[in-house]
Amino acid sequence: MPADPKNPSSSSRRPSRKLTSDEEIKLKRSRGEISCAECKKSKLKCDKQIPCGSCARRRCSNICPNDIFTPGQTVRSFLPDTEYLHRKIFEMGQRIRQLEGALAILQSNVSSEPHALLLSVKSAPDGSSVQDKEGLEETLKSFGTFSIGDSGKHTYFGASAGSEAGPTLSAEEFGPNNSVGGTPDLLNNIASMTFLGDGFATDFETFEGAMTMLFAGLPPRTRAWSLCETYLEHSCWYTQLATRQGLIEDVLTPVYNAKKEREDPAREWESSTQISPHKLAFLYLVFAQAVLVDLTLPAYHVDGETYHHYACAAMALRPLFDSPTVETVQAIISMSHYRSCAGERYKRDSVWALGSLGCKLAQIIGLHRDPGRWHMDEKTVELRRRIFWEVYTADLFHSITLGRPPSIELSYVDCALPTCDEEDHDMQYWNWKYHFIRDVFGPVVKLTLAAAPPSYESILELDRKVREMVLPPALNMFLRTEDAQVCVSAGVHMKSFLLSSFRSFSMLCIHRSFFAQTLLDDPESPLRSPYATSFLATYRAASFVISSTVKHIERYPELFMRHWGVWTQLFSAAIIVGSVATKAPSSGMASTAFMELGLAVDLYERGANLSERTRTGLAILHKLKEKASLVQCQPHNNTNCDAPSPNPLVLNSQEDGTDELALFGAAPDPFPPRGPLAWDHWDDF
Repeated sequence: MPADPKNPSSSSRRPSRKLTSDEEIKLKRSRGEISCAECKKSKLKCDKQIPCGSCARRRCSNICPNDIFTPGQTVRSFLPDTEYLHRKIFEMGQRIRQLEGALAILQSNVSSEPHALLLSVKSAPDGSSVQDKEGLEETLKSFGTFSIGDSGKHTYFGASAGSEAGPTLSAEEFGPNNSVGGTPDLLNNIASMTFLGDGFATDFETFEGAMTMLFAGLPPRTRAWSLCETYLEHSCWYTQLATRQGLIEDVLTPVYNAKKEREDPAREWESSTQISPHKLAFLYLVFAQAVLVDLTLPAYHVDGETYHHYACAAMALRPLFDSPTVETVQAIISMSHYRSCAGERYKRDSVWALGSLGCKLAQIIGLHRDPGRWHMDEKTVELRRRIFWEVYTADLFHSITLGRPPSIELSYVDCALPTCDEEDHDMQYWNWKYHFIRDVFGPVVKLTLAAAPPSYESILELDRKVREMVLPPALNMFLRTEDAQVCVSAGVHMKSFLLSSFRSFSMLCIHRSFFAQTLLDDPESPLRSPYATSFLATYRAASFVISSTVKHIERYPELFMRHWGVWTQLFSAAIIVGSVATKAPSSGMASTAFMELGLAVDLYERGANLSERTRTGLAILHKLKEKASLVQCQPHNNTNCDAPSPNPLVLNSQEDGTDELALFGAAPDPFPPRGPLAWDHWDDF
């Protein structure tokens, strides 16, 4: 009989609990039908899995689905053994660093670029370096140092200062600087007033007498031609203060024509050709530089200093500041070039100051503004453009060598580069050089010498610019001169050396302070340093400098050895490879670096008789090689060492290679106490 629907008691429905009861809610959560208790309390979206994704991400899976956090309870109370996890993370970190080191060594054998995987692990989530930024800033600020001697003498060593920053012999050790044997007393007196700026205050008769002596001091015309040819071939590969046509037609010929007129007994004063004293000074400085590179004369022959002294007297006969000319600028920059290559007689600071004076004189006559706006003739336009960029180049190189600020800021300059003939390889050479100096080397000097420390990202951006500035195919002819089978002139060969060293020298300037800091901070594993890119770039640049110098010096050894720039780069490169061999003996490059150090020492031994500077440098490198030899013989290299064991005291706490690294500005204390420097090489070199 069917149940009566109107009679509740006859209903066949099964009784059910209320859906709001705690038991029913827990049952549904256990079946994944509703959100878990913690997600509901925290108002999180629950995926209704057991455990749910939200609890899993928050590392509290064991309370899901029905439990919640209670007051005083933390997520940590639900975590597994944290000590075990920390230990595991440490072990994994050690393993990762070992793999990084192996990968970096392998990468260094096939490319100068760091491996992409190594770069990716060096960065924090925000893209910044893992190295603490404050620590990086302090590191950069420490580059460079300052010394106060016992006598109160102050000396500042800039961030990029290296071997050339050391003091030279005093003027007293050479005798008076204002006289040269055989020079008339009047010219000696005038020469001593060269840089007073107002010119030699004298009457017309005395001026004319001085000019007569200057003309009389000129060498015979045939010797003058020979010296000019030597200058054009052996000195004009790095500077173009005068072209062949300009030197012969505008300087040499007018001066000797005037000399001939003056020597004519029948001449009248009114009919004689007037020659500016500064043009005469420039010609004398051409002779002086030619003597320095005249391979038929001994190095630093006295004739060079005699011509230089005559030039100083000629410069004093006309005011420097009131009425300078292009010839004035040419003479001042030529004088700085001569003094930089004339041995120990002239201090590097005085050379830099002289070059800075040339920059100011160039700005006085407006060389920094493009002459094309004033509708000058083409010859004058090209002369002014060329002289300005040579002044700018000299300023940069003298500044970076001494760690001093340059004198010209390009934001005030609109002088265009000289016009380049696409068919003339020589003009393309100069055009590429000026482009490199303006677009790459100028920013290198500006950033590395700035008072405010640059970011490491800026350093890497400069690195990229240097690598991208490659030679155009038309100039590869200069690099082919490295082939021993190619017979070229000395000038072309020296240009090839300059082109090949531009980028390596720039790399050394950019990275060597970071290279030094890497070895001081982490000598056992430099390739795991935040500055591993700088370490590799510096080492490869130094290696190239040494190998390139070895190849080039075989062709024209005497000519190469007379240029100070060759010894400066070679010394820096030797310190770098020697530091790798001494401070990082466990790296894969240590053995090769030791051999490269030996090559550099051999070259210094060949040039030891040239000057006191090369002899001092050789003593430093001998000491470094002795240290490296001892380190390379230690058991960690697993090699049989046949070299004689040096004195074991050579590696004490003060002489473990740190002092050589100080040459690159990585000294721990930027202001050492009064007295001699903590490292001895500044005083020696």
